[in-house]
Amino acid sequence: MRLSFVRLLREAAWAPVAVLVLNAIIVRSPYARELYWPLHVFGGAALAFFFFQAIGIAGSSLGRLRPLGRYVMAFTLACTFALLWEIGEFVWDDIAGTSLQEGLADTMIDLICDLAGAGVALGLIAVSGRR
Repeated sequence: MRLSFVRLLREAAWAPVAVLVLNAIIVRSPYARELYWPLHVFGGAALAFFFFQAIGIAGSSLGRLRPLGRYVMAFTLACTFALLWEIGEFVWDDIAGTSLQEGLADTMIDLICDLAGAGVALGLIAVSGRR
């Protein structure tokens, strides 16, 4: 079990951690406003990659999925996590009085970019896996 966790960190967790680090750097830059949507695309892609890898690693313990099931589950988990992130921003804005979300359009663009990133990442994984 410990070996699987270390493998998960090594093979999958680096992607979302890299996006969080990139976000921490960009949020302090004067270009933060213009770069928020690419960060969501990268975030969606990183989440999809993470969950796709995690499902593969956990397959030996939890049972293997068919390839299509693995893609669908990774996409669904990435979308769910993106939605939970936006809900967290909403709650934080309400509790702390911040303005992470500037309105419905902002939230919807964030979610669309997350979903697009997840879809593109899984598409690239599928194409690269066929070669």
